[in-house]
Amino acid sequence: MAGPAPDNPADNPDLKHVKLTPADADGGFALSSRVGWNQALSDWTYMLAMGEGVGLISASGALVATAIALPYDRFAWICMVLVDPDFRRRGLATRLMDEVVSGQVAAGRVPGLDATPDGREVYRRIGFRDHYQLGRYRADTPDAASMPGPLEAGVTIRPLSAGALGSLAEMDRRVFGADRSGLLSHLLSRVPGASHGAWRGDDLAGYVFVRDGREAHQLGPLVATDAAVAVCLAKSALEVTEGPVYLDVPNAQSEFVSWLNVSGFALQRPYIRMYQGRSTGFDDPGSLFAIAGPELG
Repeated sequence: MAGPAPDNPADNPDLKHVKLTPADADGGFALSSRVGWNQALSDWTYMLAMGEGVGLISASGALVATAIALPYDRFAWICMVLVDPDFRRRGLATRLMDEVVSGQVAAGRVPGLDATPDGREVYRRIGFRDHYQLGRYRADTPDAASMPGPLEAGVTIRPLSAGALGSLAEMDRRVFGADRSGLLSHLLSRVPGASHGAWRGDDLAGYVFVRDGREAHQLGPLVATDAAVAVCLAKSALEVTEGPVYLDVPNAQSEFVSWLNVSGFALQRPYIRMYQGRSTGFDDPGSLFAIAGPELG
């Protein structure tokens, strides 16, 4: 794969290349809002604090293009590859994407991402391979009370507290493929009381986190031992979550997808989880019912 394109004033004399920091969160939020993405300011602050991002600044001082890599042990999540509509068709996304991907490869990490079908064709040309397919499901006014429940889950559901995060670490590391305790702690603070855990006796059976977005809440990650537990967790979170909701669900979780379909959720768009140079990932999709989001892995 080619390395990052060098700065060339003749190509883009009106743009300044920068390394992004949390101080750029406002600019990133303004950019993603303009193109209709769901990230909140808190997402940008977190990603720029924990990740490695690059951007392009216009002559007016606006952030007009970005790409971020979130390092996770053996792999890194590539995200927020976006360009202001007024600056498209200039190769800016490709340039910044190459830069963050090459940086992670040089650090010994495998780049991964969640692609749209159009993006998939671009990423395949630079060595990314399909891992599995997902669907984004949305409900504008979910009514948890009217949603069908599982036949039998046999679990106790209760809101998560900061003290419970330690007990989640082993299960989450196995399912996700890396330690992301910092992300889970951040997500827990986003919508107090909405994130829940499930226990079968003393054993952890699953958990779900909820975060606020610019125009919809996002449920995920949702991890469970089976679909019945996943339904219990989703219903518990939805009971205390108002307004539109997104879940990004692996297609293989057909039983859970069927429940979403009869519970007022509709498929909005597909995604494809991809890794560069390999078709197998690091996560365990058998226990994963909703990812944290395409920008978080």
